[in-house]
Amino acid sequence: MERFFVSTSRLFEKQAYEKLCNYRIGIIGLGGVGSWIAEALTRSGIKKLVLIDYDHVSESNINRQVQATTNSLGFSKIEALSNRLLQINPNVNITPHEVFFSQENSFKLLNYQYTDFWIDACDDIRAKLSLINSFKRKERKKKILICGGSGGKTDPFKIVHTDLSQTVNDPLLSKLRYKLRREYDFPRVGKMEISVLSSCQTPIKPKTKASAKLGCNGYGSIVTITAAFGMKASYVAINQLLKR
Repeated sequence: MERFFVSTSRLFEKQAYEKLCNYRIGIIGLGGVGSWIAEALTRSGIKKLVLIDYDHVSESNINRQVQATTNSLGFSKIEALSNRLLQINPNVNITPHEVFFSQENSFKLLNYQYTDFWIDACDDIRAKLSLINSFKRKERKKKILICGGSGGKTDPFKIVHTDLSQTVNDPLLSKLRYKLRREYDFPRVGKMEISVLSSCQTPIKPKTKASAKLGCNGYGSIVTITAAFGMKASYVAINQLLKR
């Protein structure tokens, strides 16, 4: 075991931690939430990551994304983040896919046999639908976590881990829930058996007009929320894998 992670290993049984470190975890979307997930998992000792994102680092990312600095502007998010993760642990195995995740490429990218857990951290409804539809079978649903919207939120204590059917004040997940029920025959009553992270805080409407195209669906954003989402998502993934 690398000396970097000796302190972390003391929290777990030896065999359980060694098994945890060798799981492969996939992250879809490496923005304000996904980049922090990758950072947290790497610092926790996870050695195998699959990263999916087609975007590049821009100035508007600097306020909330791990890999976004004045030196990384213009780089692909995957390249910039991979460089950082390898500086944390040179032995981390990164499988990069600089593509937009969709139904058309989902089977190839998800690689059911070799990836143990998937975290969706993107803000695109189509990508979320594609991931959930690919894991619609009951035994596969336990292998995914869907992150809701972080835009317009300021209170990290309002972030909850729940079923998709139970979220409130989350326009992104509300739209996702509607489409799953209408187009994918998900139950309209009771639990949908889709694990999600969501903030129940009422979104704060923008106070000023943006001079450039921003993420977070036009809402304002702050790292104290996006990082909190990332840390909690990492905890959920680690906790789920430790139970296996």
